Amino acid sequence: MSWSMLFGEAFVVAVVLILPGMLASRAFGVPFKQSLSFGPAVTVFFLVFMGIALRFIGVAEGYSALLISLFLFTAVSGVACFFRFHGRSAFFDTDIVSLLPYLCTLALSVPVTVYLFVRGIGLPDNFLQVYDNSFHLSVIQSMKHASSYSILSIGSYLEAGSKVFSPNASAGFYPAAWHIVAALVARAFDISVMASINLTNFVFVAFVLPLGVQSLIAVLTKGDVQKGICAAVVTLAAIAFPWTLLYWGPVYPNFAAFCTIPAVASVFIWFMQGFDERRSVCLTDRPVLVAMLFGLASLVSLQPNALFTLGILLVPSIVLCLGGLFERQLLRIQSISVKFAYYASRGIVLLAVAVIWFLMTKASFLQGVINFHWPSFTYIFDALWRAFSFSFNESTPCILLACLVVLGSFCALGNRSYRGYFFVYLFSIMLFVVDATQEGFIRHFLTGFWYTDQYRVAAMTALFSIPLSTLGLDFILRKVQSAFSVSVGMDRSARYLPQALCIVLIVCGLFWPESVNPSINNYSPVGFTKSVLNYMYSIYDVDNNLTSDELAFLGEVKQMAGDELIINNPFDGSVYGYAANDLNLMYRKFSSFGKGETAVSKQIRHGLDRISYDSLIARDVKQSGAKYLLVLDYGENGREGVDMPGYHKSGWTGIDSVNDSTPGFSLVLSEKDMRLYSIE
Repeated sequence: MSWSMLFGEAFVVAVVLILPGMLASRAFGVPFKQSLSFGPAVTVFFLVFMGIALRFIGVAEGYSALLISLFLFTAVSGVACFFRFHGRSAFFDTDIVSLLPYLCTLALSVPVTVYLFVRGIGLPDNFLQVYDNSFHLSVIQSMKHASSYSILSIGSYLEAGSKVFSPNASAGFYPAAWHIVAALVARAFDISVMASINLTNFVFVAFVLPLGVQSLIAVLTKGDVQKGICAAVVTLAAIAFPWTLLYWGPVYPNFAAFCTIPAVASVFIWFMQGFDERRSVCLTDRPVLVAMLFGLASLVSLQPNALFTLGILLVPSIVLCLGGLFERQLLRIQSISVKFAYYASRGIVLLAVAVIWFLMTKASFLQGVINFHWPSFTYIFDALWRAFSFSFNESTPCILLACLVVLGSFCALGNRSYRGYFFVYLFSIMLFVVDATQEGFIRHFLTGFWYTDQYRVAAMTALFSIPLSTLGLDFILRKVQSAFSVSVGMDRSARYLPQALCIVLIVCGLFWPESVNPSINNYSPVGFTKSVLNYMYSIYDVDNNLTSDELAFLGEVKQMAGDELIINNPFDGSVYGYAANDLNLMYRKFSSFGKGETAVSKQIRHGLDRISYDSLIARDVKQSGAKYLLVLDYGENGREGVDMPGYHKSGWTGIDSVNDSTPGFSLVLSEKDMRLYSIE
């Protein structure tokens, strides 16, 4: 499979994600530009809602029912738009010029995503061999097989045949909206789970994020076209987001949630701006409120910490909106001055935000997230430099982007409309510095909503920098325009050429060259990103848990074993065989051994080698229905690659002790240190 085959499918996925939600949000009364970017959030919410509903009513073939319901949702939304706008107001409540930044952002984001992400990961079927990804792969493959898409029942053993045996039989809630999209993509185009993940991520980074940023900038700048074009240039320039989240973890759901935040924020800010003007909520606003709730639910179903990220981003608008209401109330008191009323009202809102933050850190259902610990890794001055230079956790500095943000910060401080977003960015830098340098209560209190994970906090900081870098680039363009406007006799059609040339130079500076000094591997930020993506996604990486030879061997195992249940030790790399080769594996993830595990599973892990003389083990294996044993690291003291967290050699003695002469097993496939045994 090649990327050339998937680009058309990526376009189809983008349209399917955008169109239904766009029509629905437009019918709710959201402006066209906001609904264009808000569409994916509404569509994701609908998929999640219908996935739960179909599972609840017991629909066996959830895939077909989900696609039919999505088609009906699109049709109903289209009809609603027709009746709402027919003979009353225009569906396209904007002009072509104001849509120019949207076209520019897609014209830039798609090639940049191809240049960085597609060329970085190589083949569409390449995938990350890291702890979290084994879970993502297995969940999506299980969704695909079981045709079940409810986030209230997520697990790696959803299909009917897996109910016979499961090391952890429970299936519960998980924010798996991103998994649902990837599973539907895999099923619709009949492609591998790995290819569907890469295709889904491509759509989010090339379409969802850039369109969302455009709507956010449009609503912040009152539709300033030049600032929109500037945003198109800088949206994908920071390595910390979106690129790092595509290989760190990987935290794909968090990546997708952060890509969706700007669009949701734009609708909230637009609504609050209108609310401030009208000073009350009209009956016609109620459908918009419903759409906004859909957006919040979509973020929760992608990754709940996105709500806290959204909340921080919305603080300036909340302060402006609610502060204005409180200010008007305070001014009714004759003895209070205008200045005191202004600052007191804003202070009350900020205090309320702080109280809500404090109360959420005490919420019992969040304690597992808030108390999750990642170690700090540097000191304060280094963390400040990393944040300023956009090198953050390990990437090389991007000084050009840093300079744009500094310029934008000065512009924001000089303009009351943007000043709040400078402080939002400053607050996120503080969060990163605390996360990177501190331990204890203060770290968990401030960054616990993001698992105290400095990569997610860095991604949030990079996301919050976009309005500032946009202002910085806009400042440069205005200075260029001012410098050349005094030229005598310049043709009117050529007056934008200096600005266009400046944009081209900035784009080249941000996304090229790949290597500053190839002889010593001194990479630019772009080159570093491509290098890391290529290293992490390569099947030929020497640190891989599953090697290229083993992957080929798993293909032979599939031909031999078919759909029969296969016992395996997931830590030898076979865990990926479920998604990569559709092997019916007993162990499909690295976790859930011990807590919640069935007694049968424990017996097999610890005593499988005794099957020939232990009747209890023989009974358990027969009860499980397992026909084969897969061993990818036969006779080795260790395995290829690095041991995954949670591996304890003593927990797998029954499987690891089986050899070619163990009674009860017949060797049916053998190559190098790889074995497939038939269980007699």
